[in-house]
Amino acid sequence: MLAKRHRQNHDFTILFNLVGSCHTADAAYALLCDLREERQMALDNYEVQKLRMETKEIDARSVLAQLRGSTPRELIVRKTCEADLLEIANNQKMGEVLAEAARDEIAFIDECIAEIQPLRKYAHLSDPEAVEAIQAEEWELELLCRVENFLATQGSIPADQFEAMRQHPRFVEKILPRINEVSLLLEKPDGAELLRAELGAKPKLVLDAPEKMLASLNAILQPDSAERAGSRSP
Repeated sequence: MLAKRHRQNHDFTILFNLVGSCHTADAAYALLCDLREERQMALDNYEVQKLRMETKEIDARSVLAQLRGSTPRELIVRKTCEADLLEIANNQKMGEVLAEAARDEIAFIDECIAEIQPLRKYAHLSDPEAVEAIQAEEWELELLCRVENFLATQGSIPADQFEAMRQHPRFVEKILPRINEVSLLLEKPDGAELLRAELGAKPKLVLDAPEKMLASLNAILQPDSAERAGSRSP
């Protein structure tokens, strides 16, 4: 992962690599919710670990307070407690850094969810029902994308991928015609160039989003994006 530095996923990665890999708003919403859930779980676990570290710190300080002598055994106990306290301090310091990064990531994920929500087809359903409802369409668009990618880059579709395409209920209606269309296009002398131009003109979901979403996308690419990210931090 490029330039990770504490964040699991940066704004650019979330928008263009994760949301950008989806073909429908409902799939993007599900992905964002899962991502948010994972980051929230990390924060919740951090709170548990903080309590454990606090308990361990109290115990270490209590033991140190009871030490009076300087026998070899007592020196070992003292050094062990001091090491525990230093380890706790280091873990607390890094833990808060990671927790702050998770909070910042969650804040941006929430922004994305808010922008994606109006675009969803199945927002009226529960999340599990919506995920089921969007499967056929999301897979259809994913397989169509694979058709274009395979034919544009290597001129053929691998057998296992073709088998996956044939298993889709809309193979005959949608996927096979696109295979034939792209294959015929590539037979032309300038077919590869025409296909690349066609693919370059096809927007991904995030680029189809409303104006506010486009503003969010553009802001990430601007030099002041660091200030924007900082403004989300509590």
